[in-house]
Amino acid sequence: MSTASETDLRAADEPLRAGWLSLPADRLWFGFVLLGTVLIVVAAFLPLWTMTLRAPQYPKGVHLTAYGTTMTGELQEVNTLNHYAGIKAIDPDNVFELRLFPFAVAGIAAVLVVGAFKARRRRWRTLVSLLAWSLPIGFLMDLQYWLYNYGHDLEPQAPLRIDPFTPKVIGTTKVVNFHSETMVTTGFWFMLAAAALISFGPMTVRFLRDSWRNTGSARPVAGAAGLLLLVLAPLAGMHADAASAAEPASSIASAIAKASPGDTVTIPPGTYNEQVTIDKPIALVGVGWPVIDGGRKGDVVVIAADGVTLRGFVIQASGRDVADEPTGVRANANRATIENNRLRDILYGITLENSDGHVVRDNTISSIAEFNAERRGHAIYLYSSSHNMVERNTIDYSKDGFFFGFSTDNDVIGNRVSHMRYGIHYMYADNNRFTGNVFTDGVAGAAIMFSRKITLIGNEFSENRSIASGYGILFKDVDDVEMRDNLIHHNRLGMSIEGAPHTPGSVVNLTHNLIGFNQLALELSTTTGMTLTDNTFIGNLDEVATKGGSLEHRNTWAVAGRGNYWDEYQGYDADGNGLGDLPFRYEGAYDDLVQRNEALRAYSYTPARAALDLAARWFPVFRPEPRVVDPAPLMSPTISLPRHESAGSRALSIAITALLVAVPLLIFRFAATMHRGGWGNAQGIAAQ
Repeated sequence: MSTASETDLRAADEPLRAGWLSLPADRLWFGFVLLGTVLIVVAAFLPLWTMTLRAPQYPKGVHLTAYGTTMTGELQEVNTLNHYAGIKAIDPDNVFELRLFPFAVAGIAAVLVVGAFKARRRRWRTLVSLLAWSLPIGFLMDLQYWLYNYGHDLEPQAPLRIDPFTPKVIGTTKVVNFHSETMVTTGFWFMLAAAALISFGPMTVRFLRDSWRNTGSARPVAGAAGLLLLVLAPLAGMHADAASAAEPASSIASAIAKASPGDTVTIPPGTYNEQVTIDKPIALVGVGWPVIDGGRKGDVVVIAADGVTLRGFVIQASGRDVADEPTGVRANANRATIENNRLRDILYGITLENSDGHVVRDNTISSIAEFNAERRGHAIYLYSSSHNMVERNTIDYSKDGFFFGFSTDNDVIGNRVSHMRYGIHYMYADNNRFTGNVFTDGVAGAAIMFSRKITLIGNEFSENRSIASGYGILFKDVDDVEMRDNLIHHNRLGMSIEGAPHTPGSVVNLTHNLIGFNQLALELSTTTGMTLTDNTFIGNLDEVATKGGSLEHRNTWAVAGRGNYWDEYQGYDADGNGLGDLPFRYEGAYDDLVQRNEALRAYSYTPARAALDLAARWFPVFRPEPRVVDPAPLMSPTISLPRHESAGSRALSIAITALLVAVPLLIFRFAATMHRGGWGNAQGIAAQ
């Protein structure tokens, strides 16, 4: 048998002599190369790469798709965002590679077809394989080159100044409060599959064929069974109980009872009217969104063992007695993973108490719809719980989005919270980090009190307009706060600050934040001693209000010769270094009168207010104590709100632009007609 095999293999490397395009004897090579060529040609018409820009203002993302010859998606929106950051516009018509791509594909396909017929020696076939790999690898390398240029060739005069950066061709890149998510897609995978088939297809089939022959006289059925066993071998370590637990069970409790520690218990679709206690380290996974209905009695799910995973359930109908604090999911043991669940009609959402190391991600949580905000419970409630990761949850219509009490060293990342009392309610909790979250449409965005070592980076606090509070952020008696790259806008009161820092020797630093379009930007007490630099104050009705006396020397408004941007600043920059040559002083004579008589606010942005502020500057006897003295005001904003136009706004803009263009053209034509043919012809055209 070995002699025959060697003869067959030698014959496989010699083409038939019936002509240049006759079918080669090595049909494996011929077939795989032609199949790979077809995949490459098909890939030329499919999307190759996608990019999604995400930010608090764009919860659904801004999308861009790259083909071999063009780019589609929200290209104009991407270019608008790039403009603010000083990144040059993406213009597919000026990308040489997009014009070259169809010729490259055609050339590679032609060489592959020739190689299918003519390549007999190993080195020639290796070159054909490398040519197939050059298309996907070259695409990624060229795309990364362009991304590098976009991140480093920045406009220095852009409204938003950022450091050079390198976007990843695959993965996530974060810049300020934006991050881009990039990934190859269908067409690229087709090119990759083509290269793999050409390189490894023939040798793989030959290996399997020779292995089959070496089995001797075994029946095909037995051989197939052996091959199936080989494929399924990695699954041999799974417990038999896990498979039996995947069968439909009369209740979730009975399925848990049958499981062994470490099992994955799969629950099929349906409604399970029971309260569930998970008392062993298993993964409880719902398929098709099974519903756990607690019957409005107590907690719906209780995690009472370390290392539990809860995923894929609709959890509803907890108890409603506020005194008992009933919750959708209560974790009393450590290291639970609670992900991708939908919690609704529950008083409290997810409660982590007296336990550590949890992961809470990708859940949607809402409380009892008919209750007002004060009667509802907190969506995610941490009490004496530390070292947790809470990310990408969507929360609305609960009492507080996050309640932190006596909980330390937690990370809260990328959550969206709306229609709450407080987005964050935070007391006696130290060393926690909030990054990239959105808190909007609440009574207040955040109330952070009696705590230390708090980090807020890249969050948004907006549209909190309640007359009772309506502040984006409240700080009271806090120490060692680091706050940067946040957007605090369209609130009644941007920030209310008292006792910050609370302890001598501690710091509260606000750097590179936007505090804009609020009725009042900052409300400061005489117990504040913050450091503020590179912040942007823009569009606020009032900048700073004081509680209790003068603030002139209590806060630091510039560091290392850089202050903040104030849209009310009326100074100049003679040396062109981007800094005002005169300090920015904010006395707020008009604001003093408004605090005494709110009706005077009707004169905002009128000549009366301008005259009052001008008189205060000219006649020091009328000048109140300054609230801000910024010695080095910036001449341009450091951060801005991303522009976002609705389809209706864009349509209106297009219509107005068309009208502005059309009217002058009609006037010009009318005038030209009068000049050529007199008033009679002009009147005839007008009649038409």
